[in-house]
Amino acid sequence: MAGKLTALLLALMLALLPAAGEASLAWKQRTPAQKRLKTYIEQVDVFLDEAGEWPINSLFEIYDSFAVLGITREDNAEMPEDVEITAKLLYETINTVELRVSDPERFPEIAAAFLRALYPDTMTREEALLVPAQKAQKVLMNPEDSFADEMDDLAGERPRVFYAYFPNEYHDGVGWMQMTIVFPLRPEWEGGVQNGTMENGEAYYEDDVTEGYEGYFSDDDFTHLEIFATPTPEPDSAAADEMNKP
Repeated sequence: MAGKLTALLLALMLALLPAAGEASLAWKQRTPAQKRLKTYIEQVDVFLDEAGEWPINSLFEIYDSFAVLGITREDNAEMPEDVEITAKLLYETINTVELRVSDPERFPEIAAAFLRALYPDTMTREEALLVPAQKAQKVLMNPEDSFADEMDDLAGERPRVFYAYFPNEYHDGVGWMQMTIVFPLRPEWEGGVQNGTMENGEAYYEDDVTEGYEGYFSDDDFTHLEIFATPTPEPDSAAADEMNKP
């Protein structure tokens, strides 16, 4: 009888423990943005699991203005390892989420999970993988060559996505691939609106492609939707006077 009782207690204890790879993160939900981040990361985890990747299982810091998370070998690790996530938060909503991955072969699936979580009802895995896979292939072919999209964190109506790669960034022989998502300014925005398009053209559906840009891989590396503006001083400003000096 005692043996059966012990076995029953052990089974109950195991049932109460989190499943392997499903760490209980110490979320704070004081602000609407913190709540939205929690919901977003939980959706990312759904797609990471579908891809056979580990979930986001460590929350290193969380404050009203930012949070730092990661995928680590052990749940609730003390330091980031091969996958780092930094979220900048406004009060109402998420400002940016920056994903950094040290293994270019893992980058496409992880990045795709973050993109699909923006549009969970409309974006397929294949669509989400297109650009991250292209960027990873670029790194694998030329691991010593860095690149970085011109970053603009001004929020718009829909998410915008920027990519970068930093070889041997910390002089330890490790390169880091980076994807930064700029979230919409409107806190009521929900994934799946506007056909899943993204403002900078890094991921879009075929009905958004204009003449000369067949398919997802445009000849100009997606720069056709980027705007580069050089501000000029007002004519009666001190800066203009300085520029007009003989």
